[in-house]
Amino acid sequence: MKALLFSGGIDSTAIAVWQRPDLLVTVDYGQAPAGGELRAATAIAERLALRHEIIRVDCRRLGQGHLAGRDASALGAAPEWWPYRNQLLVTVCAMRFVSDGLQEVLIGTVAGDEVHHDGRPAFVDGLDTLLKLQEGGVRLLAPAIGLSSETLLERVPGVGDLLPWTFSCHVSDQACGQCRGCAKHRMVLSRA
Repeated sequence: MKALLFSGGIDSTAIAVWQRPDLLVTVDYGQAPAGGELRAATAIAERLALRHEIIRVDCRRLGQGHLAGRDASALGAAPEWWPYRNQLLVTVCAMRFVSDGLQEVLIGTVAGDEVHHDGRPAFVDGLDTLLKLQEGGVRLLAPAIGLSSETLLERVPGVGDLLPWTFSCHVSDQACGQCRGCAKHRMVLSRA
C-alpha cells in the first residue's frame, strides 16, 4: 500500500494526480488551518475517486508559529515553522497503516520547501532510513523534492481542474491572503 500525506494544497494535489496512491491521508494535528485543509483534501479526494482517511491527533500545545496560532520561534527559518512537523505526520501515518500493509509514505515536499530542515533531501533520507529499520520496513519517498511547484504542475497533466479546490493558508481555516502559504498559492496559480 502506498499512502500520500495529503493536505489538499497544490503540491500534494499534483502528487496525488501523478502517483495515484492507494490512500490519501490528511492529519489534523491541531494546526490552525486544519478546517480548510480537511475541506480541500476531502473535495479533491472525491474528485480523484481516491480513498481518503483523516487522522486526528491533538498536538496544538506542542506547536509554534503561524500554524499553531502562536508566535514564531527564532529556531524556524519561516514564521510557519512547527517543530518536527513532517516527522510527526510521517510517523502518525506509518503508525496507523503499517499493520494494514503500508509499504510507502509519500510526502509533498518540493524544491522550495528546503527553507525548513524537514523539507530537505537529508531529512527525507534520514527518516526513510529510520522507518526501514522498524517493523514493517516502511519507506518514505518525496517524489517531487527536486521540482518547484510550477515545474511539478507542468509535468502532471490533468491537475489544472483541481487547483481551484486547493488550500494553502498557514494561519486560518479560511484563506487569509497574507501568509507565506497564501502568497505561494497565489503566485503558483498565476503561473499555472
